[in-house]
Amino acid sequence: MANMAGNENAVLSRAIIMFRKPARRWVLLAAVATIIVVQLTVLLRTSPDKLAGYAETVHKYKPEIHSNAGLLNALYNQRLPPQESGRKKCSEIMIPKSYWTTTAASTPAFVTIPDVGQINVDDTVCIRVVVPARKQRVHMAYTPFPNTPWDSVLLDLVGQRTGVSVPVHLQPVIDIRNTFRDESHVYEADVRLRDVDGYRAEGYVEFRDALWNCDGELAPADYIPEPLHIPSTLRVDVVDPQKTSAYDLERYMELPLCTDLDVEGRWVSIDALPFNTDLVPPPDDHGRVWLPYTCRLRRIKYNEFMQCLKRQYPLMHWFGDSNLRRVLKKLTTCGDWCGTSDEHQTRPCICEDYKEEFTPFNATYRELIIDFDETGGQMQTDKDADFLHVPDNQTRIYFHKWEGLSSKNKPVWHNSFEESVTGRFGIPAVAMISLTNWDAAFDTRAHFALELERLFDIVKQEYPPTTELIIRTGQYFCCRSDYDPPDTRAFSRLRNAYFDQYVVAAFQEHTTDPEATSVQYIPGP
Repeated sequence: MANMAGNENAVLSRAIIMFRKPARRWVLLAAVATIIVVQLTVLLRTSPDKLAGYAETVHKYKPEIHSNAGLLNALYNQRLPPQESGRKKCSEIMIPKSYWTTTAASTPAFVTIPDVGQINVDDTVCIRVVVPARKQRVHMAYTPFPNTPWDSVLLDLVGQRTGVSVPVHLQPVIDIRNTFRDESHVYEADVRLRDVDGYRAEGYVEFRDALWNCDGELAPADYIPEPLHIPSTLRVDVVDPQKTSAYDLERYMELPLCTDLDVEGRWVSIDALPFNTDLVPPPDDHGRVWLPYTCRLRRIKYNEFMQCLKRQYPLMHWFGDSNLRRVLKKLTTCGDWCGTSDEHQTRPCICEDYKEEFTPFNATYRELIIDFDETGGQMQTDKDADFLHVPDNQTRIYFHKWEGLSSKNKPVWHNSFEESVTGRFGIPAVAMISLTNWDAAFDTRAHFALELERLFDIVKQEYPPTTELIIRTGQYFCCRSDYDPPDTRAFSRLRNAYFDQYVVAAFQEHTTDPEATSVQYIPGP
């Protein structure tokens, strides 16, 4: 199950792009945004699992055969008869009444594929998970966000040959019984499979009773995953009889370079790639590489990247936490910082770098001006320098270190805008704003929503339509609870994901400029 923790299509960081006007430079901006969000995985080769700090043993859970195997077999064997043509969506497949009446006393949580069998490339298959009611032990203090599930279920479909790992984005079935805490819950998803392989489900129940959402003063719940019963016969085979699939890995290098920020993809075992692996981003710690379905990513050399910035984005504003600061460290040193395999696993490279001595700039400063050329970057220390104009043949980044929009900011985050940022440091070509890491960890979503509205007003006042905005959402978190004193973080995979979704939806709602295109988000690899 080592595939699982990185497979939400949003691993280290996510970003959304909002174009304020039809952009002639959108292809280059896509490359720039991709480089920024890829930096920590591609160049540090640190997997999201390591960043989350989870223990490998979490993924050692195996499906258990319940003592009442006869009843369980009867439940998951309630499938459709073979279909002569086409595939049915979940919404078209009846849910057996027994799913709603079963209890944890007689049946563990289980996975079922009602229309199991062989499918063609690009077909969908309906996946369901049933979490039986646990009447004797119910936690009453925690509640989910509106229209979110009681249970947090982590599930992937994993190719047995290629290692392709496809996340299953389960949603509660629309049924009144799914709204009650102490009833059985049924979740489903239509999963599109594009790679030829035989797929098996891997996963577990992370939390019941909304324990994934420790909003407010609630303490994080213990992370004790509950195994899912996954029958050994539950397998989906994807075939390509005509050998015409556009998603065949043999044809991957024929795809055009990615120019869109909102692209789907999958994790693939680096050993399964039938081409020179130096042509794609390096693998994570589990030997997997992120490959989009319809376009390809490539490695970009630092000097090439700096030349691109100098031509198209000579001035940028960055607002972010230590995650974005570590990206700056990679850029200022042209990849030398944390550049060796021995350094990859050290705490400064993974998470805590604020105490580290770093020559190009002082990591403890709240505001930094850093000037770059092809050889690297250096903090501007001349107090009499002209901060409104970028030096010739250089790129400048104004970086503001903050803790999201959370109450942990001292002073409060919006104080930085009381004296106009653009008035002090110029109008940038790009403004990048990182959110949700600290917000999900330390604030309620209600407080975050209020602060986000304040941010919308400030951004509208500060940045003209010529400035392109990148909203960079939080890192992927999975597979443990955070009890580290003194600041216990309210992290969980599902809570973080819903904060990210809230940001995306909020920016979509506030995209009212008639010349603006739709808000897009880019998953980090």
